[in-house]
Amino acid sequence: KQMRGACGLLTFTVKNGTCESITKFCESLKHILMAVSWGGHESLVIPKCSGINPKNFDAANIEHQYIRLYVGLEDASYLIADINQALNLI
Repeated sequence: KQMRGACGLLTFTVKNGTCESITKFCESLKHILMAVSWGGHESLVIPKCSGINPKNFDAANIEHQYIRLYVGLEDASYLIADINQALNLI
């Protein structure tokens, strides 16, 4: 096996996450790119609701509130600061 234990891909939600607030969070990240390619070394984020028409967004369905984050090789404090500043905007 190449890896044992944790990996760099995680999924999370934000409190009271609407499609608009989730998209704003992802777009507000300055150093974590919004993209779907998981093959590189850069940190990436993609909101599940990005492929859903806002008219069809069902806030009661938590699956649409998921945010997927791939943690790359950047310094952890650098990424934490970026996530914190984006969270403070929503």
